[in-house]
Amino acid sequence: MDISHLLLTPVRLAVEIGVVGAAIAVVVGAWRRRHGHPPALPPFPPAQQPAPAPPPAPVPAPVADAGFDVPVSMTDYDWAVRLYQPTALLSGWERRVLSTLVAQVPRGYYVCPQVRLADFIVPRGPDRDANRHAFFKIASKSIDFVVTHVQSGTVVLGIELDDGTHAHPERQYRDELVDAAFAHIGIPLLRFSPGGRVDISGYFRAAAV
Repeated sequence: MDISHLLLTPVRLAVEIGVVGAAIAVVVGAWRRRHGHPPALPPFPPAQQPAPAPPPAPVPAPVADAGFDVPVSMTDYDWAVRLYQPTALLSGWERRVLSTLVAQVPRGYYVCPQVRLADFIVPRGPDRDANRHAFFKIASKSIDFVVTHVQSGTVVLGIELDDGTHAHPERQYRDELVDAAFAHIGIPLLRFSPGGRVDISGYFRAAAV
């Protein structure tokens, strides 16, 4: 049996494959010489990290105002500002009394109208909470007139004009608190009723003795 044709078949196949491969190589080389290498693909960009979230805006801390916690804001007062209107600081009676007081005080003293108690009375006990509550008692209260010593700036005399509003129960509580505060700090407080003569010259005569 002649099998030589079977042995030649793989050889013939390999030769044919080689020829085809060589032809492909020639074609690819010619294409590259004409068009050049294909451009390299750019590398993949790195994965984008999400931007960190901005920190939350700080919440403004409340401040104490005459016993109340109010927010600090640059806009929450705009509506209130539009409601404000100027008004007289002193009534007609208070203006007349002020003129009388200015004429009676000796040189070296000054009369100040409508002074807040907390501007010259300060609680200074050992307990901070007690001091705060004591301050709130007088923070919104004022006195009609005080006489101050010009050189030291200290208050030497308080003056109250007791008009009809002082007969109200809540006003009486306020007046008792003011009287007790002045007595405790050792500053005299004089009260005058409408129609009565306002004379404080006796205080300065007694102080000069």
